[in-house]
Amino acid sequence: MSSFRILSKDDLDAIHWASLDILKETGIGIVRGEDSLKMLKKKGCNVDLKKETVFFSPSEVEESLRKTSTVVTAYSPRNSKYDYKMDGRHIYFGTGGLDVSTADLETGEWKPSTTNDVARIVKVTDALDSYASADGMTASFDKPEYIRGFYDVVARLNNTEKPTSISIGGGNAESPELSRALFDYQLEVAKVVAGDEESLRKRPLLGGGFWGMSPLQFHGLYVERALKLAELGFPSFVGSMTQAGATAPVTLAGMLAVTNAEILGGISIIQLLYPGTQMSVSYLPAAFDMKHGQWAAGAPEEAVLSAAAVEIARHYGLASEAMGLVTSAKMPGPQACYEKVMSSILPILAGTDMIAGGGDIACSVTASFEQLVIDDELCKAMLTSIRGVEVSDETLALDVIKKVGPGGHYLAQKHTMNHFMKEQFIPELIDRSSYDEWKKNGEKSLVDRAKEKVKRILKEHSVPPLDKDIQKELYDIIKRAEKELPKKFPNLSV
Repeated sequence: MSSFRILSKDDLDAIHWASLDILKETGIGIVRGEDSLKMLKKKGCNVDLKKETVFFSPSEVEESLRKTSTVVTAYSPRNSKYDYKMDGRHIYFGTGGLDVSTADLETGEWKPSTTNDVARIVKVTDALDSYASADGMTASFDKPEYIRGFYDVVARLNNTEKPTSISIGGGNAESPELSRALFDYQLEVAKVVAGDEESLRKRPLLGGGFWGMSPLQFHGLYVERALKLAELGFPSFVGSMTQAGATAPVTLAGMLAVTNAEILGGISIIQLLYPGTQMSVSYLPAAFDMKHGQWAAGAPEEAVLSAAAVEIARHYGLASEAMGLVTSAKMPGPQACYEKVMSSILPILAGTDMIAGGGDIACSVTASFEQLVIDDELCKAMLTSIRGVEVSDETLALDVIKKVGPGGHYLAQKHTMNHFMKEQFIPELIDRSSYDEWKKNGEKSLVDRAKEKVKRILKEHSVPPLDKDIQKELYDIIKRAEKELPKKFPNLSV
């Protein structure tokens, strides 16, 4: 793979020491996280309970980094052939996961997502080679908030054999009791899918984690959930999505220092309390549009930040997800493609383990079926562009060159037939026909062809459904949760 570097060794050292200084002098807040703070205090950390802040010494941070696994395995709940390892030697792609809307396949209009949207998105993702995992991008907003995560899980599991999340949501951040109740249900669901508790531990389908509430804060509720899962032996993650000039300094170096401090702080929380927990990190420093006051998804400076963040993660030997496949465009098409390639190619060159964002449009607000399949083709094209050149006796082709000689052609040569599929990128959606042929075939745009492919997948692609007994157990859990939770929490909206 071709290499690309933005930061020098001195740059990496400077960002590292700046991050250590932030963690020692400024600290990390754990909002409403008294129990976690007390646990860290018992471990010898400097904790200010009144300010809900923990301060980490350089030695504590570096000890935590030494204890963190450098390889993370993603397990499929249904078929082990789809397992994959984030080990610094491969680049994977995934879908987005924050969308609240789905763009209608026929009209393009945005609407609140439903369970059916989740199922269809996952089915399309399952059919596309570029995506290593198949999370639903969005959620069942046609279901009450407290229960929608259960329906999301069943919809995902029934429509893909790739790795997919078994999370059923954390509950309202203002209701730790509800969150704890949902946590118990989540464990129950995971055991049913895995078969039993022993199988679940051998192939951990659950993982905890938390995102920074930038700048330099985590919510105690999500830290608590991650620590519970770590205690049970499940992997964890920590993520940061600072925004330049809004939740971090506007200078790229300052932004990277804050982002890195949040990541190192999260790692330290987990590793000091549960050493050796398998962890991945999501460095997602984001550009901020000062004109419109929102995330500038796909901005060129964001690509530079993402590549630099990948270099920082690799400097520590951490399995990392980077910002990519993001766009501010409100519909699939030219702007979306430009911004998605712009945001992805530099972190790919820097050697990220994972880029997730396929199918998202409008700053990850809306899921688009057409963009999902377009992004699949963009991913293949980008990987082709960075693979380099294989130089060998076979690829130098001197015998063929001598055989064809001056003025000949290579179309009928066996060497051409043997190698063109490997050497050339052959797109399915990009149109390379002549103008007359394009007119004859209906003057279809890229989005038109993408829409046709989506409809073909939805009609023809088949995913074996979950075992009937497993489905029954899962729906029994859902029915029980629908009955029990409103009784325990009368304020739930049903």
